[in-house]
Amino acid sequence: MRRFLRPGHDTVRERLKRDLFQFNKTVEHGFPHQPSALGYSAFLHLMAIGTRAGAIKIYGTPGVEFMGLHEETNTVMQIHFIPKQCRLVTLLDDNSLHLWTLKHSHHGTSELQEERHFTLRGPPGSPPSATQITAILTHSSQELLYLGTESGNVFVVELPSFRVLEDQIIGPEEVLQRVPEDYRNRRSLELVEVLREHPQNPNQILIGYSRGLIILWDLINKKATHHLLGNQQLENLFWMRDGHHIISCHYDGSYTQWPISSDDWQPEPLESKVHYGPFPCKAISKIYWLTAKNVLPYLIFQGGMPRASYGDRHSITVVHGSQQIAFDFTSRVIDFFVIANAEPFAGM
Repeated sequence: MRRFLRPGHDTVRERLKRDLFQFNKTVEHGFPHQPSALGYSAFLHLMAIGTRAGAIKIYGTPGVEFMGLHEETNTVMQIHFIPKQCRLVTLLDDNSLHLWTLKHSHHGTSELQEERHFTLRGPPGSPPSATQITAILTHSSQELLYLGTESGNVFVVELPSFRVLEDQIIGPEEVLQRVPEDYRNRRSLELVEVLREHPQNPNQILIGYSRGLIILWDLINKKATHHLLGNQQLENLFWMRDGHHIISCHYDGSYTQWPISSDDWQPEPLESKVHYGPFPCKAISKIYWLTAKNVLPYLIFQGGMPRASYGDRHSITVVHGSQQIAFDFTSRVIDFFVIANAEPFAGM
């Protein structure tokens, strides 16, 4: 009979089980799983990676690593650092914005903390596209966010309160006032694809619309000073440091160089080129044109390869004078940025 009797509850045995077999996650190592967004701060020398599970990983020099996790497990769509601050803004696929800060704790260490979150709301009865965020600009004033939307509106939001400045909204009606009528009738603005601040004048921003129109907007006088009448679907913009030249890249694999001067409010392109043409090419989703003293410029862009031969490839191309190299990746390129050892020369 003795062998059929079960021993009673042993507290010592249970405590040993917990000590020996309980699983606790103490550290994470390696590249984040399912990355979805990338951000970089040249001021802090920090890189941020967002994931589909709502996590943020921040990396600096070897041994510097921070992690944050949104309460919602939504995909991180965009990450933007606030200029010259230890703060960043994330956009999730539910259209919510989240403000994060790197703070010193009372233990003498630093940690990534979420300060607050915000969802852009439209007037009652307005469609979701009216406030669906497609582009974000963190202004150098460190106090403002410019939010481009699917409806073509640009909203201005104060930081850190996330208060919408209703009197500063940039609507399609104001943008189209000086656009030639034949161009206006041929195409609508559609969504805001990209927002860029003037590298020399913080009172001016570039607004690029999906259908190809690019405008230079004066924030003080609340009007467009320049209209760049593009005819191809816009993917991205790069503003050279001198503030006098812009590079736009497009869905058809082309890129275009535009001049900006006070003499011409509607300039013609200086150059438009399909690098891997003449055959149909993939979209160029991002582009850099980097200049330095006494050397030829570096042209760096993502995509743009011929669709028929390389439609399934994921590439980044670097062009320097007559030399070029295409980096072929085995998986989709989410985003990329360029780190320079020295400040690029402002001239062409």
